[in-house]
Amino acid sequence: MRDRLAISTGSACTSGVETPSHVLRAIGLSESAIEGSLRIGLGKFTRDADLDEAATILSQNVGAIANLMSS
Repeated sequence: MRDRLAISTGSACTSGVETPSHVLRAIGLSESAIEGSLRIGLGKFTRDADLDEAATILSQNVGAIANLMSS
């Protein structure tokens, strides 16, 4: 999935830092939501079709992970 989407678990400015996102904490997310979050990078030239494809990729992979965890 990472080879098809620009995703990460944190911002570039906190690369290598093990502490949870101060932004996600500031908006009141729980620790489990913060730890399970992904950052999705959008660019100036991102099109609606790109967002549709990203949603499909994420949905398929989240479903696959959920199936693995329930086995």
